[in-house]
Amino acid sequence: MSECSARLFRPRVRALRKTVASADTDRAVGTATTTVLVVEDDRAVRLLFTKVLQRAGYDVIACENGTLGLEAARNQIEKIDAVVTDARMPGMQGPRLIARIRAMRPEMPAILVSGNMPDAETDNATVFLTKPVSPGILTRELRRLLCARM
Repeated sequence: MSECSARLFRPRVRALRKTVASADTDRAVGTATTTVLVVEDDRAVRLLFTKVLQRAGYDVIACENGTLGLEAARNQIEKIDAVVTDARMPGMQGPRLIARIRAMRPEMPAILVSGNMPDAETDNATVFLTKPVSPGILTRELRRLLCARM
């Protein structure tokens, strides 16, 4: 069974209380139910991103490839607030995944992560981060994208 087919990671209640109390930190933006779709083929990186985002107060749907990420997006498009995806994965690449998700929700903010420079161009709703990504930078850029959408 894939990680994204049935696993929604929810932050602990303690993290949610901190989210409300710390508006100027790298905590989740918006409501306590902000959901991020994480798509990463490297299990260790996927788990790290999941843990970092949970600690920052986000709900996380984690998927191991673009095909499963797209399936999760189709099934939960109204629930997902942002996408964090690896740029290069077997099968569907990150830029294509973002484009397919934006066909359903054009305003979807996205973070594209790679060890190399991306082949695709980015826009105002897409941030490119080079691996390794520090937890602070990941949460700060996600927060910036979500704030820009409000």
